[in-house]
Amino acid sequence: MTGITVIGNHDFVLGFKLAGIHNSFIEENVESRLTTLLAEKEVDILVVHDEDYKKFSSGLKKRIFESVKPIVIAVGSLEEDDLRARIKKVIGVDLYKK
Repeated sequence: MTGITVIGNHDFVLGFKLAGIHNSFIEENVESRLTTLLAEKEVDILVVHDEDYKKFSSGLKKRIFESVKPIVIAVGSLEEDDLRARIKKVIGVDLYKK
């Protein structure tokens, strides 16, 4: 499994499937599936809903923040600065710098 993988409830995953992303898991227990996928070397990017991310344990959040591959992106209303910092960490360049 390579590329982008999406984990979440049916409605969240459906939008990504319609956009052409087929690596997805419809899960009620997102934390459990995410923990499994973090150990797989073939996964590049994991996308989760920010509402699910907020429910993760502090240990998993720390593991996610420190992970370079796969990178975990929480999509929704989380602060843009967090995404900015993660992108800078992964590629070494501040894409938002003016």
